[in-house]
Amino acid sequence: MTQDFAKKKRKPQPKKATSKRRTNSRRKAKNTNKAPAWAWLVIGLLLAALVTLLIYLANKPDATQTPQSTGQKKIAKPIEDKPPQPRFDFYEILKDQEVIVPDRSAEIKAATPANIHYYLQAGSFRNRNDADELRAQLLLANMNANIESKQNNGKTWHRVIAGPFKSRSKMAKARSQLASKGLSPLLLKRKAD
Repeated sequence: MTQDFAKKKRKPQPKKATSKRRTNSRRKAKNTNKAPAWAWLVIGLLLAALVTLLIYLANKPDATQTPQSTGQKKIAKPIEDKPPQPRFDFYEILKDQEVIVPDRSAEIKAATPANIHYYLQAGSFRNRNDADELRAQLLLANMNANIESKQNNGKTWHRVIAGPFKSRSKMAKARSQLASKGLSPLLLKRKAD
């Protein structure tokens, strides 16, 4: 017997709470296929160690080859406790060679004229009062100082001159004193009168 089910009315089915099932099924599927992060870290470190070992073994010389082809064993020499002492031969060489240096001090003294005096120009001013102030400072520092007035292009310049110094060493000492006061003096050479 055949029945026609198309014309039959269906009974409405009661609604079920499907949202509860869906949330539970989603939560379970979330953690099923993933590995923990620390496991990936360990796997990466092991792979890096394996690659390093393979590179080391590839570069290592073959242990079956011997450095000597004759097959003789190498005899180890005893290690000496003292390192070899250096030899210095120049002591003996220098004893045999003596160089005589000629005395040139007389030539140097003859080349420098005896009638030269050294002066230091401590400053140059247009105003005579400024030159007098600097001269007073130099006299208080126990230096012989004078003021020279010169005409240049119709203008009068007043130079403060320290000296005379008969030797370069005295001049250098006076120059360092002026430099300590913040002055940069000019060196002047003049023939003695």
